[in-house]
Amino acid sequence: MLFEVLGPVLVLIVLLALGTPVGFAMAGAGIAGLWAIDGFDTPAALLSTGPHGATQSFSLTALPMFILMAEFLGASTIVGRLFDAARAWFGRLPGGLAIASVGAGAGMGTISGSSVAATASLSRICIPEMRKSGYHDRLSLSSVASSGTLAVMIPPSVPLLMYGITTETSIVDLFTAGIVPGIILGLLFVGTIVVWQRMRPEIAPPTPETTWRERLESVRHTGPAILLVTLVLGGMYSGIVTATEAGAVGAFGALIVAMIFGRLRWNGILTALRRTAEITAAVFIIVIGAKLFTQFLTLTGVTQSLTETIKESGIPPLLVIVLVCLVYAVLGCFMDGLGMMLLTLPVFFPLVVGLGYDPIWFGIMVVLVIELGLITPPVGINVYVASGASGGDLGVAFRGVTRFYIAAVATAALIIAFPTIVTFLPSLRG
Repeated sequence: MLFEVLGPVLVLIVLLALGTPVGFAMAGAGIAGLWAIDGFDTPAALLSTGPHGATQSFSLTALPMFILMAEFLGASTIVGRLFDAARAWFGRLPGGLAIASVGAGAGMGTISGSSVAATASLSRICIPEMRKSGYHDRLSLSSVASSGTLAVMIPPSVPLLMYGITTETSIVDLFTAGIVPGIILGLLFVGTIVVWQRMRPEIAPPTPETTWRERLESVRHTGPAILLVTLVLGGMYSGIVTATEAGAVGAFGALIVAMIFGRLRWNGILTALRRTAEITAAVFIIVIGAKLFTQFLTLTGVTQSLTETIKESGIPPLLVIVLVCLVYAVLGCFMDGLGMMLLTLPVFFPLVVGLGYDPIWFGIMVVLVIELGLITPPVGINVYVASGASGGDLGVAFRGVTRFYIAAVATAALIIAFPTIVTFLPSLRG
């Protein structure tokens, strides 16, 4: 049995090392494992029904709706206006434009659940403005790469949505639970920038102060999009609409808002529809691959055996959580966050919940630690995106991002030490 388990895992590692898309890698490893254990009939039968079974959930229809909402708003001028608004309000603070990028990242979090997409958009808008003002690339590149991680913590979040569907945890509660940790993470990023600028004033020269008229004007330009997202999330939290209905309302509302206030035209609409189809198809391939690999793990009983072994070993639950976080942080350097989550949840979720941890708390913890991987050397994807989109030096970006990494680790430590940070708001919903 040991060989039957390790063999497919080795196949998975080799496929990932060769650059195989994670969905196909998981599917290939799962099929190989099922074939080794039970012959060809089992994987053949599973292939005939598994893809449909993995994607037939009505809850999954929320995924393309939230993606479409983000794409409509992202194809308009609203993203640029988010940074303009944040600059108008925070530009005079120490490192104000970098702080504005954090504010824009938080704003992007309300319209885009993808960290990489948010980082790419922020890089094209924020970094050139910071360079014009004399900011050092070490600050501008690292602040934008780190700010992009806010997109998956602040709802609506695609990883939290998929976590909820995969583990049958309330999506609304997960979205609610992500608010306070997202705010804490953003504030720690702001504190990092302020302290850095105070210690090294030359990295962020002062910027001209804006008038109250300019500040109020910036709100007028971004207000409709923020109001739309607020109404969509408020409808979910209040129970007026389900997550799926909220996604549909959000996508339609985003189309109207982007056309009227964001100069969205026909070409932008077609681009948004095409990108939504591409992203949704890619996610569904990962979901199908994860289903096949999970079926292999279930048949071997490795998940149950691991849970029982750890319970009987007397290992402190806190140490288990730390080890799980370390695994995610390392995997995040090399794998897509969503694929990594769907790959590991069949093993880690029953283990952690079996140790008595709240599934909502664990969902927030998983998403936060996955995002840590996106700014972790040597393959922090967000850092590569920020550098590539702006033409910046990769080494400079990685040297700067270390400070923000410490802030993110501090957020994770706070969540572990004080779980009520995550569970308090969902508990108010009853």
